[in-house]
Amino acid sequence: MKSQMLVSLLSVFILATFSLAEGDASEVTGAISNVILYRGQALVTRTIELELPTGGSQIIVQKLPNAIISETLYAQALGNVTVTSVRYRERAVKEDTREEVKQLDAEIREAEALLRHAEARMRLIHSHIRALNKLVDFTVDAERSDLNRGVLQFEPLQQLIEFKESKHFEHNEEFMKVDDEILELKRQSELLQRKRKKLKAGRSKTEREAVLFVNNPKDNKAVIELSYLVNKASWLPQYNLRAKPDESKVAVEYNAIIHQSSGEDWVDVAMSLSTAQPTTVASPPTLEPLQVAVAAGKPRRWISRMKETAQVQEELPPGKGVYRDLSEQFKKVQTDRRQMARKGKTAERALNTAALSSQMMELQVADKAGVQLIKQEAIRFARTEGVSVTYDLGGSLSMPSRSDQQLLTIAAFEAKADFLMIGTPLLTDYVYLQGDIVNDSNTIMLAGPASMYRDGEFVGKGQLKMVTIGEKFTAGFGVDSQVQISREFKDKKVDTLWGNRVEKYNYRIAIDNYKNMPVKLRLLERIPYTKDEELEITGFQTNVPLSTDADYLRTEKDKAILRWDLTLAPATAEKKATIITYSYSMEYDNDMHIQPVR
Repeated sequence: MKSQMLVSLLSVFILATFSLAEGDASEVTGAISNVILYRGQALVTRTIELELPTGGSQIIVQKLPNAIISETLYAQALGNVTVTSVRYRERAVKEDTREEVKQLDAEIREAEALLRHAEARMRLIHSHIRALNKLVDFTVDAERSDLNRGVLQFEPLQQLIEFKESKHFEHNEEFMKVDDEILELKRQSELLQRKRKKLKAGRSKTEREAVLFVNNPKDNKAVIELSYLVNKASWLPQYNLRAKPDESKVAVEYNAIIHQSSGEDWVDVAMSLSTAQPTTVASPPTLEPLQVAVAAGKPRRWISRMKETAQVQEELPPGKGVYRDLSEQFKKVQTDRRQMARKGKTAERALNTAALSSQMMELQVADKAGVQLIKQEAIRFARTEGVSVTYDLGGSLSMPSRSDQQLLTIAAFEAKADFLMIGTPLLTDYVYLQGDIVNDSNTIMLAGPASMYRDGEFVGKGQLKMVTIGEKFTAGFGVDSQVQISREFKDKKVDTLWGNRVEKYNYRIAIDNYKNMPVKLRLLERIPYTKDEELEITGFQTNVPLSTDADYLRTEKDKAILRWDLTLAPATAEKKATIITYSYSMEYDNDMHIQPVR
């Protein structure tokens, strides 16, 4: 009995204490002071400053956004004040309490009242017109009666007609005025309704709140930071590259395209952009052992296909045929693993399944080319997806919650650039300006779309790969019509030697420079190459030596890509044009023919 009585008294005491805390709770919203924007989420921090009595207190932080991820809610206090607990709650409300919604509702009510008054005036005008018509009809009937009796008074009839015309004119003027007013009020009302619908989109009749219990050892001011993750917020990189060929520079504008529809406005906040993956799980996942055995029969279908076609695949570069299947599967596994990694311990089973798929690809891959492909894809994936950078934008920024995209500048700087023309007459008659640019800023540039400008004029769109600090990258700056290239197939000579067909091909390329300055030009051509022992391709000759660039010699020359690095003299066009000639021979059996290998 005594123990039951003690439990009852303790319960009453706890309930009373809780009720007292609820009644004495401080209701605040706090001010958003800091935002870290990730790819798909944002970490929002509110700063709450208030006077607290000594001892325990309850604080209710109101108007949390509808996109909040409630399980990420946490709080910390500065100084001697401690936060003993944080909990999240939702409370149903009858109406939206936001000030902007209240203001819109008031404007809608005012517009609707004015519309009702205007429609009432319109009805009154119609009533006056009907009354006038009845009066005129009555008077005309009376005049007709007088006419039948042989009595006709002209002046009263004329006055009646003039009176009717003047009144109809007045009514018509008033009708047009009120009709225009009604149309304008309807337009305003529809516009306000659309604004309210847009503002209310995704907004439920629910108030989201954080309930904080804090302990203040002294009667002083408390500063508390409440943080939480929200969805419906993301950013992507975007660039503007402005070429200045005469100065050997490129002005780089690194921007962020921001989507922010979390349901709360970020006003005068310190903002950072990050490519990190936010996680609220503290414990790492556990790696399970991988036990294997041998089994009869064929392995998975894509592995079987690789083994059956291994010889054929040796002739195909990565990205073709079966290799494409392997590449796509590898990327899918790695992408899934990256998405689950943020969940840590809670995604332990799924992460081990992804690890099993990844490792079985390594164990069952068919040939060296497949191993090389996995290696290349792993490097590429780590480079594009694994880099984590944070940009502190500095100062105070504002980012309202809305459905359309917003733009912020991350960095702006000028970079050194070496410009040259690129001509590939086999592919296009146009000659393009290209810049080799050095990122000599302190900013890592992530992969993203870019708008290209030359001498202040927009020339087209491009795509940048990720560029680290100090790294060189290449960007195109559109067509330059003052440099022109024409390719001519001069002739083909056919002979027979020892039962073989011998063909000699001759080509001529003319390059016109209409500029009054020297121009660097990289000219790219090709001749066929082969691994077929039944075909010989020999006798290549050219009047201008090929490039001696080390990268070209290592990667492209052996596959018969021709490259000339030229400097065109000023005003060398038409009869003064730069001429390049080249030729080569092909020898093969008379009964055979040439076809491409795909």
